[in-house]
Amino acid sequence: MKIFSTLPLFFTLISTTISAQKLEVKYQEITHIDEEALKVSIQSNSKSKKLPDNFKENMLKNLTDPKDYLLTIYDNQSYYKKEEKISNSQSGGSSFSISFSGVGNGLFKDISENEYLTSVSMFNKEYTIKDQLTDYQWKLSRETKNILGFDVKKATSTTDTGNTVTAWYAPSIPVKNGPAMYNGLPGLILEVETTNSKSKLKENTLIKAVEVKEDPALKPIQKPKEKNVITDEEFKNISETQFKQFKQMNSEGVDRKD
Repeated sequence: MKIFSTLPLFFTLISTTISAQKLEVKYQEITHIDEEALKVSIQSNSKSKKLPDNFKENMLKNLTDPKDYLLTIYDNQSYYKKEEKISNSQSGGSSFSISFSGVGNGLFKDISENEYLTSVSMFNKEYTIKDQLTDYQWKLSRETKNILGFDVKKATSTTDTGNTVTAWYAPSIPVKNGPAMYNGLPGLILEVETTNSKSKLKENTLIKAVEVKEDPALKPIQKPKEKNVITDEEFKNISETQFKQFKQMNSEGVDRKD
């Protein structure tokens, strides 16, 4: 097994090449948001309801704390999942974890079939989102730099929602894959930065590879079982409808009489 890490030795390499397509790549995701905008958003949504102590601080921490992910690649298929950390915190109040990657409970991608699957839970019901991979319409650049000993090239894109995406891919790792939903470049994406200037929170998310392993003994990836299959658009519609119902019930209160 070949292992490439952040050790200084590997930065002396001019270029690192991986020919096999059986890889494990560790990524770290870091999100920055406008703290004042978050405060305003919380106050606007909570209205007169009393929130738990340190609610804003806990929410900010969960949004911005670094999150670790593992991407397993076997030929044209991959699985991207969050690596959970054991928390020793005994503090009370709500606990939650939010990622702007949108990978649900793990993300399965099949590059050759141009599709993805992810399992999500919503209001005590399980769904499988099954849809086509995003076509990012990448614009390639001549700009280069080095990540983990790999020479990488820059590519940019603008999503349908107006997000600006900047990716760095390694041509020496010949897989059209990357973290989260990102794909479609002539080499593994080792770093991607997304800026959402239209969001009230003005979030900026950076996902960067911290380790690349080549593992010839890696076993094929099993496709997740499908349950209550819906498209991404259908999921968004269901989410919006149920969220509106939840807000309405919450505003009316449990003591409402007909």
